[in-house]
Amino acid sequence: MSQPKISLTYFNIEAAAEKVRLALVMTGTEFEDKRVTFEEWGALKPTTPYGQLPLMTVTNPDGSVKTFAQSVAMMRWVARKFDTTDTLYPADPDKMLEIEEVIGLSDDMTKAWQPSLYMGMGRHAQYGHPEEWPEAKETVKRMRETFIAEGMPRFMAFFTKKLEATGAFFCGDKPTIADLQILAQLRYFTKGVADHVPADCLAPYPVVTAWMDRMHAIPQIKAWYKL
Repeated sequence: MSQPKISLTYFNIEAAAEKVRLALVMTGTEFEDKRVTFEEWGALKPTTPYGQLPLMTVTNPDGSVKTFAQSVAMMRWVARKFDTTDTLYPADPDKMLEIEEVIGLSDDMTKAWQPSLYMGMGRHAQYGHPEEWPEAKETVKRMRETFIAEGMPRFMAFFTKKLEATGAFFCGDKPTIADLQILAQLRYFTKGVADHVPADCLAPYPVVTAWMDRMHAIPQIKAWYKL
């Protein structure tokens, strides 16, 4: 049976699309990795379902086309449809529950970090502050430093406990989509791209960084990042 043609559209960064890219890479699924500029986004935005990226377009062998959004949904779909080993996102309800719990934990960490991320992007008015707000930069600095000092250790303790229980990956001896989501999530914090977030902020959590090393050693992921 012919495979559908898949096009994934996002900016030329990892962020929300990366877990989807990793799912495609791990399943050996060919796809068009379409990366748009922020300038191009202005014209593209009105054509998207929810005014956001990433966007996935699937062209089936019969010519029918489906376009959809929401990155976690894409990741789940790719794993369930193309993973012939049934290990990335198993159909078994009990295994699936374990994976979904970890994904939820990852989502909680994202929610905890998000205010300081968006405030740093100039979206402070969304949080009830005036557009002209002299304290913005200092507030973002304080919020991000607080997250690294207090929020990060809390989630890393949860992650460490999960990893120590398995000695390998988050949900057992094989990687799942939970690992893919968290790898993409944590790589961001090691890049030094966010103000007031040191690139070595994960160094105090050796169990987590050792897991990242295991993930980066997986042949498909190693090839993807050209490590």
